[in-house]
Amino acid sequence: MSVVDDVKELYPRLIEGDAGVVRAFAYKATIDAPLSGKQLPPEFVSETRAWLDHHRATAQDIHTTVTPDRVVHELLLGLDIDGDRHELPVMLVADLMSDTIRDLRIYHSTWPLYGKHALRHPVMHYALREKPAEPVGTYHKALRDGDAAAADGVFEADGSVREPAGGEYTHAGQERTEWYRRILADGPIALHLGTITDDGETVVYEYVVDKWGSERITPQAGAAAYQRGASGKLVSARIYDDVDPPAAIAGE
Repeated sequence: MSVVDDVKELYPRLIEGDAGVVRAFAYKATIDAPLSGKQLPPEFVSETRAWLDHHRATAQDIHTTVTPDRVVHELLLGLDIDGDRHELPVMLVADLMSDTIRDLRIYHSTWPLYGKHALRHPVMHYALREKPAEPVGTYHKALRDGDAAAADGVFEADGSVREPAGGEYTHAGQERTEWYRRILADGPIALHLGTITDDGETVVYEYVVDKWGSERITPQAGAAAYQRGASGKLVSARIYDDVDPPAAIAGE
């Protein structure tokens, strides 16, 4: 099994109760996840296996982005929570060392789990000066400038943006246009990048956000994936963070 398969199969194997997934990790590897913080692989595997079993979890692949030194895998977990079935979009960002996982960072919202957001502190140094390749560079600048028309303009006509809560929080066409107008109505979103992963089709970046509109917020970590279509514009954007919108927007 390749290291790419190790990343893609991590959650399905945990759901099956396979503790052997720890062998995919390098010596002194760490895993940083929203619910448990930073852990060593054996601790993460033990706790996550139990959590997935308790919630009768299933896993569905969404997309995988591969470069020589990093694998990003997106999946959708199905979970039983308080008698109802919930969907949780999850992103795994694995830094590689030879054919092992050197470090793994996991991103997802806690809104589908608890109906509220949790603070996710920064998980790395965020001072990357590299600009994401187009059209994501234009998109990133549009958020920083608070320019809703420019952000919406990088999408194909039927392109979609999915909020971290997933499912019904996916916007396309005119609904997508209105969504960008709404989230930028109070001003720009300041994202400071930590990594960029680009395989030619999909751009993924990890970031910390510390300002949204008129509010300075506690720095919070997140990640997002932007998938290009044949035209070069975006066919989809998928966001993985737990940031509360500012009061000026949330109160609309």
